[in-house]
Amino acid sequence: MDTPNMEQCPEVTVKCFLLLRLQGAIAQQETLAQIPLNRGKDSAGVLYVCAIALKLAKTRQQTPQAIAAELVETLKPLCEPDFAVKVAPAGIIELELTDAGLAVWLQRLAQNSLPLPESRILSPVVSADRLFPIQYSHARCCSLLRMAHRDRLISIAQPDVAKAPQIWSLAQPNPIPWLNSSQQLRLVHPGDRTLISQLITALDNLSPVFQNNCIQQKPVNYLKTANNLSQAFQTFYSQCRIWGEVKTETPKLAQARLGLILATQSLLRFILEELLSAVAPVEL
Repeated sequence: MDTPNMEQCPEVTVKCFLLLRLQGAIAQQETLAQIPLNRGKDSAGVLYVCAIALKLAKTRQQTPQAIAAELVETLKPLCEPDFAVKVAPAGIIELELTDAGLAVWLQRLAQNSLPLPESRILSPVVSADRLFPIQYSHARCCSLLRMAHRDRLISIAQPDVAKAPQIWSLAQPNPIPWLNSSQQLRLVHPGDRTLISQLITALDNLSPVFQNNCIQQKPVNYLKTANNLSQAFQTFYSQCRIWGEVKTETPKLAQARLGLILATQSLLRFILEELLSAVAPVEL
């Protein structure tokens, strides 16, 4: 089975990437909507847990642990090096996004335009006062990126635009230095991690927008998704420094945090313009 890794795959969301590989491992006996896959509660990383072995044990003459062990052996070549895959107690399969995989995913989100929705689901009209916090966060992202360009922390291909582009393309650094010399993610502050987690959650929630066949269709609350991401960004902005000592002593950490801002701006713009039919201002 020729399965592309995360850098090559067409799937927009982490959850869709995993669901398709899980389906391949069980020989497509289950539809994607029937595969139980959920985010774990590991706040320090990005962990997904799958209870498919417990479900298959009802019809197979094997224990969940034995089924899970077989599936993991099939999953490893499909998911590594992007995910570490193992069997947890009770036959639960754990799939943890590695630092290398997370760097690839963040780079894609920060520097590749999100595809237009496969089906445009009209959003209810949202009042301006409810949109404002999201628009403020988007404009703040744009302001920080322009400031970093002026300070030569990064180089944006077209920094002076009147309307938010689909993507703020970086000339330098490219790629963004997500990983240190030990190939570990530089973004380890709780504010960094919370924003990363919320970016992944937001896109997972939007899976039906991008791929109708990936996850069972459920109503998507675009405003709530955008609000949660906006709040995570505001927490990140208040806790995680970019200028001052960080800029002078650890400039690559500053650039990685700016990459996180690029990813956030891209997703906020997409939700505002494509899903909520609202303006994504570059300044307020």
